[in-house]
Amino acid sequence: MSKLLKSRGHKPRKGEVRPCAYCGVEVYRNQSSAKKAVNFFCTAEHNILYMKNNAFSFNCVICDSKVLTQPAQMKYRNRKTCSLKCRAVYRRKEAQLRRTCYTKHQLDRLARYSPEAKEWRKKVFERDDYTCQMCNIRGSYLEADHIKPWAYFPELRYELTNGRTLCRPCHDTTKLSAKKMKELYGKER
Repeated sequence: MSKLLKSRGHKPRKGEVRPCAYCGVEVYRNQSSAKKAVNFFCTAEHNILYMKNNAFSFNCVICDSKVLTQPAQMKYRNRKTCSLKCRAVYRRKEAQLRRTCYTKHQLDRLARYSPEAKEWRKKVFERDDYTCQMCNIRGSYLEADHIKPWAYFPELRYELTNGRTLCRPCHDTTKLSAKKMKELYGKER
């Protein structure tokens, strides 16, 4: 019987003694925590060091940098990228390769929030000097408006001449109903 199981009284301790998973020193855990634990550690630092040494590593599919992660993230999340930025790039590439896996709405959102769309918005704002083109208000909440609609003219989506800067109230006055758009531009592409 281990010295750690001996109690100061007449009854032996009810628990378990196992070696520390990091350094091998014998560690006592009481009954309730011993049932839950897979590994025992003598200190919290040894627990952290053990996790770092046994972390799962993989290379990011976008930037090829080495990433340390927990095995559960690989098992349950199927993690393939190192960051949110790389994940966005990876999703766009996947959407282009397998168009059938995404709905029309998902593909539209990927396009609307792509780096190209963000760059287009920024260029439109800079060209118009952050001023609404209808009421000439500067510095309010501004939106980049497509003169010819996004859905009906995909070839003009990132064309700088098809954009203008509008404040929110002015942008709301330019919006048309879906029925009116179909009458003006025909069937959506």
